[in-house]
Amino acid sequence: MHEWNYQLKNRPELVVDEFGLLSTSKPEPIENLITWFFEENTFKPLAKITQENTYSIITDYLGTPVEMYDSKGEKTWQVEYDIYGKVRKLVTGSLADCPFRYQGQYEDIETGLCYNRFRYYSPDSGTYISQDPIGLAGGMPNMYSYVSDSNAYIDKFGLYSDLLGSGMGHHLMPRSIAKSLGIGELSPNNALAWYPNNGAGTADLHKQMHRNLINEGIPFHGSKFKGTSDEFFEAAKKAYKDIDTKGFMKIPGTDNKLLKNVTPLEGIEKLQDLHKKGKIPCK
Repeated sequence: MHEWNYQLKNRPELVVDEFGLLSTSKPEPIENLITWFFEENTFKPLAKITQENTYSIITDYLGTPVEMYDSKGEKTWQVEYDIYGKVRKLVTGSLADCPFRYQGQYEDIETGLCYNRFRYYSPDSGTYISQDPIGLAGGMPNMYSYVSDSNAYIDKFGLYSDLLGSGMGHHLMPRSIAKSLGIGELSPNNALAWYPNNGAGTADLHKQMHRNLINEGIPFHGSKFKGTSDEFFEAAKKAYKDIDTKGFMKIPGTDNKLLKNVTPLEGIEKLQDLHKKGKIPCK
């Protein structure tokens, strides 16, 4: 990614040529060019290159930048965040030295809001300033919410969170449905969940699985589900049948993979079998 700035008086003018085509009167004057490098298939900033120096960026386990070092190995930037991703302490440097916050977010230093692709995020409140453009398909009952747990999840586009191994995963039977059906082992946050083998860039997959359930008649709010457990499992198998991504199943917060290399369909079939036998593992 490249960024630069110049004085407003030097901005090229828009002109229309004899054929009615729009162009500029002169090339854009590029000053103070900054080039940012990111880890492949993620929004984790790795390096910053300016005309004067090269900087390495250190991120935390969620991919949030926390430190920056120049080519001599000297620390030039360091921040500490609160639980909502707001910089609570600027240790070294200035906020503008590295404007990236949670993955996918770019802070507007003047307003304090973070551009998050489809929405703006407010680290002051820990919420977006507008509703989720995909509505309830985003998986959150509060459509201004960021993610269910900012210690474990990220939302790179302001739409849906990636399924990271450090988070809660995807509950093949939504917890609200499990609660409605009286299946206590699958209703808490740390209920057995499915995770893709590679969690990076899986926000769309996460959204698709929830959308498929809705398309098969499984409501987002469990209280509105009037069917039986068998009816749910049959609908869920239809919802997951075309998803061929391999993953594993475990209890969130643990490292023990109880099932390995399974698709969501294989996972829900195993979950149905465990439910019938009364052997669903729980923490």
